Amino acid sequence: MNLLDRLQRLAAKSPAAVRLAIALRNQCRCVIKYHLAESPDALDTGERWLVQRVASHGDHFVDVGANVGDWLGMARESRTGRPFAALAFEPSESAFAELRRRFDSDSSITLVNAALGSALGSLAFFEEPDAGRGSTLVADFMRTRGTTRTVLVTTLDAALRDAGWARVDLLKVDAEGYDLQVMRGAREAIAARAIGVIQFEYNRAWQLAGDTLRAAYTMLEASGYRIFVLKREGLYTLDYLRYEEYFEYTNFVAIAPEQIGRFGDRLRGVI
Repeated sequence: MNLLDRLQRLAAKSPAAVRLAIALRNQCRCVIKYHLAESPDALDTGERWLVQRVASHGDHFVDVGANVGDWLGMARESRTGRPFAALAFEPSESAFAELRRRFDSDSSITLVNAALGSALGSLAFFEEPDAGRGSTLVADFMRTRGTTRTVLVTTLDAALRDAGWARVDLLKVDAEGYDLQVMRGAREAIAARAIGVIQFEYNRAWQLAGDTLRAAYTMLEASGYRIFVLKREGLYTLDYLRYEEYFEYTNFVAIAPEQIGRFGDRLRGVI
């Protein structure tokens, strides 16, 4: 047993040292978060350039966790004067009301007041008031006051069949910890590489949902997708063995191999 191991075992016997270790671990996770993700604001990250890059050649967009439609509006504006079609999913009643106010008159956008998951059915949904961004299907992630109600859950594969869509150019998933379940509900489209680009959010709620970044990599890479960390200056390859599961906010992008060439000038190496 080396000296460091002996010191660690000794510290483990002290409740104060354990509390300090937990506090330091949490702060270290935050340092990693700010290293990999500058901001949750789409205007301050790579989300805008990603949307614009896809919009330069693609016209089919899916927004899962649309909230009040800021990302959806950005996608639509990127295709001004050109064909555009979007499916937007939002289970929150207050957020969906704002979506309808903004987009109900736009025939190119289909609004769906439902959640997406890995299977058809219904689930308990925790809803923050006033279109709060923390509304979630991950019950243990409740952070504010709100209400719980049952919502309809469908899958992206089923929604694409209903819409008659054979492809999606950009799928954006912001499901407050339910993101991997959403992607599992698109397993047919992912296996067929019918989705060109998938942007998904990873955060602390993944841990509470029982999901991992490694599981997402395994599923997507099995179908040939390459996965990157999205930052304002480009796409970075994550050294997973270096970071492991850190469960803090980061935007990831999975790109089908047929689409990689469109992003060559944005590839920035390993982070």
